[in-house]
Amino acid sequence: MTPAWKKVGVACLIGCAVVLLLIVVAGRPPRTPPATVETPPWNSQAIEGSLAGIRVQEIDPTHAAVVFLYDIDNRTDTDYRLAKGPNIVIMSRLKSGGTLSADEPIELDSTAFVPARNRTRIALEVSHIFSWPGQNTAYAERAFNQLVAGDVAGVAGFVLFDQTNRYEIDFPAAWPAAQPSAVAP
Repeated sequence: MTPAWKKVGVACLIGCAVVLLLIVVAGRPPRTPPATVETPPWNSQAIEGSLAGIRVQEIDPTHAAVVFLYDIDNRTDTDYRLAKGPNIVIMSRLKSGGTLSADEPIELDSTAFVPARNRTRIALEVSHIFSWPGQNTAYAERAFNQLVAGDVAGVAGFVLFDQTNRYEIDFPAAWPAAQPSAVAP
């Protein structure tokens, strides 16, 4: 082959490559924007809560926690782990209109494991500044009752949102009388 033919051959090859590239680009479907991933709705049927009791617990001589004990019922066919952390949000449900409120910090006492189709007891805590009475007297009992009454006044219950599993767990109110407990953590 002479150098002129080599130039013609290279030009033909480049031309064919350009034509093939145009065919591929022109034959491609138009680009569509990526589909948005929709967040699934909250599942409020999977886990159900029922009040088991209320107690007042001493944190230290100047602080107390009102502890709401709830039994949670796992209605699913899979085990459930309810873990403390930033993906758990607990709010009060107000009696007036069912509005959710985060005015008072409510914490899950500890991590809980709930096997499929089983129940487990958990504790929700609300901490307060509270001067513990020195003795268990009628005054002390009134102080405990006032502390609890302040937490339950206007509250229809609590709602826990598990953002990881998309569970909404309702903890309805049926407030019994509180039982004082001087157990330190």
